[in-house]
Amino acid sequence: MLLLILGNLPVSFAAVFKQSIWVDVGFVLTESAGKIGTAAVIIITSYCYTIRVESKRKKLFTFVKSFVAVSLFIGALAFVNEYLTKPLLKEIRPSHHYVANQLGVSHQLDSVYQLTKIQRKQYFELLIQNNETYFSNIDIKVLHHWIEEAGYSFPSGHSFNAYLLATIMAFSLYHATNKKWNKYYWIPFVWACLVALSRVAIGVHTAIDVTVGSLGGFTIAGIFIYFDTTRKLLIHKKQ
Repeated sequence: MLLLILGNLPVSFAAVFKQSIWVDVGFVLTESAGKIGTAAVIIITSYCYTIRVESKRKKLFTFVKSFVAVSLFIGALAFVNEYLTKPLLKEIRPSHHYVANQLGVSHQLDSVYQLTKIQRKQYFELLIQNNETYFSNIDIKVLHHWIEEAGYSFPSGHSFNAYLLATIMAFSLYHATNKKWNKYYWIPFVWACLVALSRVAIGVHTAIDVTVGSLGGFTIAGIFIYFDTTRKLLIHKKQ
């Protein structure tokens, strides 16, 4: 679904312009897989694993166990992606390409990306502030996001987290004891797909970034729930 949409629709930079409803939609979706959003989704995911448990005591134990396990798992993988994978691959964000192309300073990007992340933020903040007329048609929320998202681009961490959580949540819903939940297993994947699309729409990632990030999250989550040792952390028995 993700590849089909990205390959056939003009998604890139589709949610960056002022007075466009897609800006707000894009930000709601992208923040749902940000720090606060991810914490909320982990809580929801952990709750899903309590559906098959009957007693209140066991529900609480299952919730806490699942919450801690998924939080640590997500945190460890996010650290690896942000501080090892991305710096190794060194892909420049499309938003920064856009800013540099508008001002004719594309030749400076390689040297700018040699700076620390904080220094890159300061660089793009000053660049945009000193040349506001070049970006008068871009929504202010988007510009702030482009400044804040000063890390490398590939692969997309938001897409990775979204698909990882969606897979774990879908597994729980599909194997819930209460059969009324089984048919909703696909909903987390719709959310994850929309998160990935939002990252491209607000200009901070390319189609390749989100596709590889999504595939990575889906694959690692699949491995996590396949093996007994890791699946037991979520208190699910193999079907």
